[in-house]
Order: sequence, then structure tokens, then C-alpha cells
Amino acid sequence: MSATLQTVEAPSLPPGPATGAPRALVASVLSSLRRRDQRHKGELYVNGLLHAPGRKTMRNLAASTDERSAEQSLHHFISCSTWDWSPLRAELAARMDQLLAPKAWVVRPLVIPKTGRHSVGVGRRFVPQLGQVVNSQHGYGLWLASGAASAPVNWRLSLSGDWLEDTEMRQRAAIPDSVDAGSAEGLVLDMALETAGWGVTRLPVVTDAREEAVPSMVRAFSRAGLPFLLRIGGSTGLLAPALSGGGSRSVSASAGHLAELARSQRRPVEWFEPAGNGLPKTSLVSLLPVRLPGPRQAFGGVPSAEAPLTLVGVWSPNSRAASELWLTNLAGASRSTLLGLGRLIGRADADFTGTSLPVGALDFEGRSYHGWHRHVTLVSLAHAVRLLGPEAQQARRSRGALTPVPMTGGRRVRDSGRFAPAAGAGRAEVPANVPVAASPGRAAG
Repeated sequence: MSATLQTVEAPSLPPGPATGAPRALVASVLSSLRRRDQRHKGELYVNGLLHAPGRKTMRNLAASTDERSAEQSLHHFISCSTWDWSPLRAELAARMDQLLAPKAWVVRPLVIPKTGRHSVGVGRRFVPQLGQVVNSQHGYGLWLASGAASAPVNWRLSLSGDWLEDTEMRQRAAIPDSVDAGSAEGLVLDMALETAGWGVTRLPVVTDAREEAVPSMVRAFSRAGLPFLLRIGGSTGLLAPALSGGGSRSVSASAGHLAELARSQRRPVEWFEPAGNGLPKTSLVSLLPVRLPGPRQAFGGVPSAEAPLTLVGVWSPNSRAASELWLTNLAGASRSTLLGLGRLIGRADADFTGTSLPVGALDFEGRSYHGWHRHVTLVSLAHAVRLLGPEAQQARRSRGALTPVPMTGGRRVRDSGRFAPAAGAGRAEVPANVPVAASPGRAAG
């Protein structure tokens, strides 16, 4: 029997001309800036991100205004001013939470190639998606994602030990004393917890963790009570119950091997690609209860602190091996729900390429830590404005106004529409390949 992701009319974003909802959004987000001149400069900067041709350099942004000395003024506003970006992000997140009705928080990496050595956080690092060492900045963005659209609302910049241990480099980039190197899972967790603190709907964190320390990430998210769906590699070690029965007997093996053992659990699920052409696709999906390996290997005797997890295997209809492996703490969620959530990474990837790149996501030229964060905050606002514009809405309608929304599945809590993750993992609102975030060219810095 095939489970199907229901195809329903996409929830439309607010209609109206560009001077309507988008202008109101900009005014609302910038209202946390106390000074009128800062709010004015914020409007100029966002307008430049939206309309200045080519790369969003300070010169090009200034040229899009009618004001003299705009280049110096905007540079000071971004790199040297004192305004805090967090309230702007919180307001933007609250607005987009209402407008998009998101199903997940998608976390995707941001890799910004650089030709120079002076941009904050820049360094030579291996980029798996490119298969080579690249001189670049590296960060993470948290996106509110639905089938119709997605928008970034929070950011973290990864800093290597060189930037934090070299006093001169740290002072030159004005890196706060409170910022440390941190692991990838630490940065992602900190970003998710901050977003949760803004009062927006708490949703599953969905990310490609194939290049991350999966056990550390799972434990960090579990301790924080956050629901998650992580794409993992086939070599990730897991512990599963013996599939032939036997009580507390267990199998310790790689995720890829366990998925092969669970082939009999596969069921067909029909789905629609969020950023695709509207044609249905079919995948075979298996679910297998697993845990992280611990000192006690018997499945039934693993300490209760290790919350139960589910290994999700995804096969193309004619493939012999699983094409995707996912790990989640969303207890009771259906195959269609989990597959639909995983597909939202593609939604965020498409919106990054189609919307964030054109409004300057990779174009920050400055060297300061604060400047980078202020720039990407206003890029997020420009991204949201473009989503509300008539051209973007017409494009969504031209795709057939049909959006994949997973059919209801999983255990509901008090008929509230909430799914319960595994014990100790919090609750998640769940209705039911991270490509490098870089353009072919290299930014200066």
C-alpha cells in the first residue's frame, strides 16, 4: 500500500504591490533601531540589495541612492555602528513564521570563497561539496521552510583558532570576547536555541550532517529538547534491535548495513519536489528503531539518557542500495512526514540560489565580525521582501500553485496537531546534498 504526500494548493503569501506588504515588513523589522537615521540607512541598504545591479558592493549600493556621501554612510552603518542585529532577526522570524507557516527549520552551510586573507573568518579549508581546499568564509544559516517558500532568519559565522588566538587579528575584526571557536554542532545548536527563544513555532531542525560529528550533534540536540532530522552517511555507527526478534539482543553496525537489513520494512511513498516541476515521484522508505552505541550493547539495556531514535532509509524504485539515510527523534512520525521534511532542504537550496544570491548573500566586502552579521541580517530582510513581491508570487502560481504537504502521520498530542518526539526530545510542530553556497566566481576580501 502506497502512502502519498497530499498535494494541496500552496498557502499564498500576502498579495499586493511592492509598496504594500514588503514595505510594511521592512518598516516593522527596522523599527527596533532606535534612531531615525539608522532606520533610514537600513531602508537604503535593503533597497540597494534589491535593486543595485551586479555585486552588492558599498559603491553599487550607494549608487542606487540619490544621496551624497552614501557610500561612507552605509559603510559606517554596517561595519562601525553599534546597533544589535538580534532584535531585527527576531522580528523577521516572527513575521515569516506567520507568513510562511513553515514545517521545519532547515540549517544549511554557507561557504563564501575569498581571494584575500583579511575578511573575518576567512581561511583555507576543505569543502566536501567541491572536493577541494578553498580559501573561504564558512557559516550556517537557519531557514524557516515550507513547501511554498523558505527564508533565512538566523546566522552563525565559523571562526578558526587562528582568528581567535591571534590578538591582532581578533582586534582588527572586532570579534567579541564572548565568541569562541565552537564545533559545528555547537554553532548549529546555539543558533537553534536562540531562534526558539524568540517565541516562534518550535519545529524540527533539518540538516545534512554527513560531514559533521553525528553522535555529538544528536546528543546536543537531545539534551536541549530539540526535535531533529539529520541526513547521515552510511558509515555512521548505530545500535538496532535484532530484526529476527530475541528480546534484548541487538545489532551494532553501520547505518548503511542496518538499512539493508531493514529492506523488508520498505514502503512506497509518492511525493512532490518542493522546488520541482510538479510531477510526482516515488521512493521506497524504511523505518528502523535505533540508538547511538553506548557502553552497554544490549538494545533493551541502553541507559535511558540515550533517547530512542529512528533510522530512515530512502531508496529509488530501481536502486539496490539506499540513496539517503536520515536519523530522527520524531517518534511516531510517518514515512511520508519524514520524507517531506527531508525534502525541504531542496526548498531552501533553491531559494538560496534564486533569491538570496541575487540580493547579495556572498557579497559582503568588510572585514569586521559585526559588519558580516549586520550584512547577512539585511540580506535576510531583502530575501523576505522579494518573496512578498508580485514577481515571486507570480512565479509560484506559474508552477501550478501546488505544493507538497505531507499527509498527517504520527502520534498527536491532545489533538493539537503536534507530534511528540522521543522522550526528552521536546515537542515539534510537524504538519507534514547540501550544495556549497557559493557562486562560480570568488569574492574579494
